[in-house]
Amino acid sequence: MPPRRGRVLHTICVPLADVTIRHLEMTAPGQLRPKRSAHLGVAFVRVRQPMPELNRFFYTAIGGEWFWLERRPWTLAQWSAYVARPELETWVLSRDGVPAGYVELERHASGDVEIKYFGLLRAFIGDGLGGHLLTEAVARAWGMGASRVILNTCNLDHPRALANYLARGFREYRTEVRRKEVPDTPPGPWEGALAAPSR
Repeated sequence: MPPRRGRVLHTICVPLADVTIRHLEMTAPGQLRPKRSAHLGVAFVRVRQPMPELNRFFYTAIGGEWFWLERRPWTLAQWSAYVARPELETWVLSRDGVPAGYVELERHASGDVEIKYFGLLRAFIGDGLGGHLLTEAVARAWGMGASRVILNTCNLDHPRALANYLARGFREYRTEVRRKEVPDTPPGPWEGALAAPSR
């Protein structure tokens, strides 16, 4: 039987019956077990002017490694409306002035603050910045007046993501399995980025 053509990015997709999504929470500020980088050039700064291009850059550059697919077809208008919402904050982590990663924090009407998206660019993975970024993100979420800090991760994310969350003090409160379709390989930071060079 020929492979089915999925709806994601017009690429051939394969069904995955076991995408396990883990929902995590932190219910009190004292549960945070901080880990910060010893590097003096690390900064964590809020993007105070909504910049859809910036959020899109991080989403595709980081998420292209880990099957972040839902927003890739978004238009500029969709990105602009998303980042302009007052309940959303975007923060950027840099090292020696170079952007290294980001986090989106979203305040819910329930009082929860969700770490919506979080990650490092490939060049900065493995340098201890993941724990630093998560520590800063959680601290800011509590600073936003959170009654609870929440996030979710799945088996399509970075293989060390869950360990980082648990090490910082998150605990799992719900697990679900969804049947999804994803490309057979990550799409990369932009369409065609991972294509083999022509001969």
